[in-house]
Amino acid sequence: MMKRILTSAFAMLISVAAFAQLDRSIRPEPAPAKPIEFGDYDVFKLKNGLTIIVVENDKLPRVSFSLVVDRDPIIEGDKAGYVGLAGELLRQGTTNRNKETLDEEIDFIGASLFTGSSNVFAAGLSKYQEQLVELLADVALNPSFPEEEFEKLKKQSLSGIENAKDDPNTLSSRIFNQSLFGSEHPYGELESDKTIENISIEDCKSYYNTYWAPNRTYITIVGDIKARKAKKLIKKYFGSWEPKDVPSAAYPEAPSYSGTTVNVVNRNSSVQTVLSLGNTIDLKPGNPDIVKLRVANQILGGGSMGRLFQNIREDKAYTYGAYSNYSSDRVKGEFSASASVRNEVTDSAIVEFIKEFKRLQTEPVTEETLQAAKNNINGSFGRSLESPQTIASFALNIQRYNLPADYYENYLQRLEQVTVQDVMDAAKKYINTDNLVITAVGKGADIAGDLEKFGPVTYYDFYGAESGPPSMPVPDGVTANDVIDAYLAAIGGKENLAKVKDMTMIAKISIPGLPADADGTIRKMRPNLFYNEITMAGMGTLNKSTYNGKVGKISGMGGNQEVTGEELEDFKEQGSFFSESLYAEKGYTLKLESIGLVDGVEAYVMSVTTPDGDEVTEYYAVESGLKIKEEASQEGPQGPMTVSTTYSDYRKVGNIMAPYSMVILQGPQKINFTFQKIEVNTGLNKKDFE
Repeated sequence: MMKRILTSAFAMLISVAAFAQLDRSIRPEPAPAKPIEFGDYDVFKLKNGLTIIVVENDKLPRVSFSLVVDRDPIIEGDKAGYVGLAGELLRQGTTNRNKETLDEEIDFIGASLFTGSSNVFAAGLSKYQEQLVELLADVALNPSFPEEEFEKLKKQSLSGIENAKDDPNTLSSRIFNQSLFGSEHPYGELESDKTIENISIEDCKSYYNTYWAPNRTYITIVGDIKARKAKKLIKKYFGSWEPKDVPSAAYPEAPSYSGTTVNVVNRNSSVQTVLSLGNTIDLKPGNPDIVKLRVANQILGGGSMGRLFQNIREDKAYTYGAYSNYSSDRVKGEFSASASVRNEVTDSAIVEFIKEFKRLQTEPVTEETLQAAKNNINGSFGRSLESPQTIASFALNIQRYNLPADYYENYLQRLEQVTVQDVMDAAKKYINTDNLVITAVGKGADIAGDLEKFGPVTYYDFYGAESGPPSMPVPDGVTANDVIDAYLAAIGGKENLAKVKDMTMIAKISIPGLPADADGTIRKMRPNLFYNEITMAGMGTLNKSTYNGKVGKISGMGGNQEVTGEELEDFKEQGSFFSESLYAEKGYTLKLESIGLVDGVEAYVMSVTTPDGDEVTEYYAVESGLKIKEEASQEGPQGPMTVSTTYSDYRKVGNIMAPYSMVILQGPQKINFTFQKIEVNTGLNKKDFE
């Protein structure tokens, strides 16, 4: 009923080389790698076990302090999310300063301060170095864990979970990681609305009191400060922090697969599939294989010159990009490759991924390819050393992972020693082509059947639970027209709907990026007049779009313009009443595809195609007949993206029913409409649409 009424509003809101006489047919031999000029840093250790790393750099009058607690990953169980919440709470106030005071003091000196579950970062002008250390220490050592801020953060987490439910990349990451590591492993646990609700503030306090200790903490300091001064400041503000025993953790083994396993997460509206392929690996920091695998990965999928990109994008045109990656980790690492591809080529893309994996394992790369990969890594590594933050990061890794003192100084020498055989050996060792985990998030009906040739297919929902096939057959005799008729009857019946001459809707609108809720006013009058205005206190009209029966206009912060041509025809569509009742009259094509689930509710899944060829997927609850969701694809900066609209909280308005809640998901953005008032037949006239 409200389809496309705010389309216009959303659109508004939302060295040249020298010419020497050289024989360029002869490639020069690469010079032997030299040890790196790593840069100076100092390391100190306080009596309580706290380690201090200082990288002096006086090019700018700035300094940063980064505190890291080196703890084992934590199994959070049925309270998954509490560790992250605890980290956010550190920034919400201390026993000496409430959040407001903390914010004011940070702003006053032009500094920044951020917290996480195992880190605090503060940066600002070096003349305020002592104030920065004092603020860093207060936040790290004296958190107050305010109840009010805890409740706010829980609500934000729950909102984030809700947004994630329809984001294909998040869905892929969740199910891929769970399948790789297992649901009881810290890298495979899934946060959910239920686990967030289970969290108490005592859980956050307990985490902090158990794991935050100086003997497990490193502070790296970078910038315009002398090492002795830095040590003195840290000792002054952190020296009394008492050390303690911090528990270590044991983890369940990652799942062992016999053959490739295929996970599918169904999204009926998806026109492309988010693909992830990979396996777990044992690759701890400092392992000699790391540089070999880095070269292999650079050749395979380290960028736009990688084989995956060149094959799957440039040659096959299946995707905008295809990449691979790997991670080293003290507990368990992973190798993975990913791309977003058109639904109809999902299986073909997987074939190409696996082909490139095996090609790297069985076919020696050319010396030219090997050297090009080394040159790329060499350049990237060298450029990174221009940043003192990189020096600090490397120094921290040496301390944290007990690496040799010259580990990074000799990195390029180790890189240059990588051979063609090393590349093949690394690919064989770390890419398990016989036991891959493949996760595909897309339209199950279009892709699942073709994926069975790779391995058994299992369907999962957002929560990581097996969901079974994404759709059930429509009962014999039920047609698309029957579903539309049932919907029209559910919202009042054709006779009552025909009596609605005008409608006014007042809404509160939550829009990401705006400091407060906006106010929306929507008016409609037969045959197709409409008025949409979105305003905000202190900002005036953000957007207004109108059609008075003759002229269509858009105005607001982007200026004023009159609408003509095809856009004007779209405007007229926005003003139509109960457009579902006009599908047959206007030549829409309806296809009843299946019965699926929308947040646990059985719904008829219907494909609706306009005379212009635009396609929308609509969902009508089997039991109530009401429309509960619709999805459409539109072109985004990174390719096609799905825009979904969910309708709920239907209420009586005169003799008809209308949804009082409408939620629009557009990529990561979520726009909430909560209607405060809906009225019909109040006597609107054409002046109300100017």
